[in-house]
Amino acid sequence: MKNLLRSTLAAAALSAALTVSSSAASANNEPGFIDMAAFMPASKGEYVEVNLTPGLLKFVSKLAAHEDAEAAELIGSLKRVRVNVVKMDDTNRADTLAKIESVRRQLEGAGWTQVVTVREHNDGDNVDVHVKQNADDSIEGLVVTVIDHKGEAVFVNLVGNIRAEQLTKIADKLDIPSLNRVHVKMDRKHHDKEKS
Repeated sequence: MKNLLRSTLAAAALSAALTVSSSAASANNEPGFIDMAAFMPASKGEYVEVNLTPGLLKFVSKLAAHEDAEAAELIGSLKRVRVNVVKMDDTNRADTLAKIESVRRQLEGAGWTQVVTVREHNDGDNVDVHVKQNADDSIEGLVVTVIDHKGEAVFVNLVGNIRAEQLTKIADKLDIPSLNRVHVKMDRKHHDKEKS
């Protein structure tokens, strides 16, 4: 009886792992996905990585449904969320900056639209936001890259079917403050299109 129970639990665990693995692999093939590879942490190891696959996003969506049905629906429609925050020091600064610049060039070469650029003086913030849009103006992917004045690098990649007006909801529910800047810029861009 114990062996049957162990075998059943092992089979269930393997099945769940394969399901999560296959859904993550399919999200990697989405047009809005950007492979950033691994960042090298600073010598003191200050590093944060959040990597939400479709299965985890569905789970978060169900949790959020009790508080905000609209946000829950939006989170459920996402296919991937990746956030990296890396503290930079002399051991990883050059590698981290090269990775960020490489991703920015990759996005521009692949037809993504740069919707936000921030360059502050005196080693201030350096921010780029790119979107991959469908013909219907929905967003298939969003990438935010930040090199901030505190010596941190931030990389955010959202994959899914996102409308510009939904970005603030995503930012609030997933605690990604950099997205609020995108919402403002996208609103301006939409407003400018309506004027012409």
